[in-house]
Amino acid sequence: MSEFFAGIGKIPYEGKDSTNPLAFKYYNPDEVISGKTMKEQLKFALSWWHTMGGDGTDMFGVGTADKTWGETDPTARAKAKVDAAFEIMDKLSIEYFCFHDRDLSPEYGSLAETNAKLDEVTDYIKEKQAQTGFKCLWGTAKCFDHPRYMHGAGTSPSADVFAYAAAQIKKAIESTVKLGGNGYVFWGGREGYETLLNTNMGLELDNMARLMKMSVDYARSIGYKGDFYIEPKP
Repeated sequence: MSEFFAGIGKIPYEGKDSTNPLAFKYYNPDEVISGKTMKEQLKFALSWWHTMGGDGTDMFGVGTADKTWGETDPTARAKAKVDAAFEIMDKLSIEYFCFHDRDLSPEYGSLAETNAKLDEVTDYIKEKQAQTGFKCLWGTAKCFDHPRYMHGAGTSPSADVFAYAAAQIKKAIESTVKLGGNGYVFWGGREGYETLLNTNMGLELDNMARLMKMSVDYARSIGYKGDFYIEPKP
């Protein structure tokens, strides 16, 4: 395995007077505050989407950071991301990570192929977890960036889209359980309505609630004992 950040060692705590740009000035993992160490108080987690995939693209231009990790094949790139992520976590002493399903592995030609490729990547992550002891803080499903979700996932007027979202969330929950996640997040980035002129708000809210309830019921049925979170957006 190649080192992505060669020449950079483990980032130390050196105190507020340090002039070392690669040192913690205030975060001392061993300092005790209110009966717990900073490490126990602050569960820092690497966010897979921004850290490993975000290339700096905004609505006014193209990406400014190369996040291909030296690979062109999607699965090889996904595994290279894993290597780079665990190297970052080791050097920054970050013991947790969180993810959207499509951050770990992209979408392929069919749901079956997509799920199989995701399994291949999560198998690789589990190997890294066994080697390092790093943990998954939470996982979620990326039910917002694909064009199918232009009118929402749980609130989509299309039964086909609702069903696809349910299948995607099912697999994301399985992946979260597989990686030992402490939590599962619902983030409705595209949920809502475009105009009240043709929207039955009660029906859409009931549908979104139905999707969440089915997800929770399924997670419990496969032994998930963690928490569920709803991430609100305006």
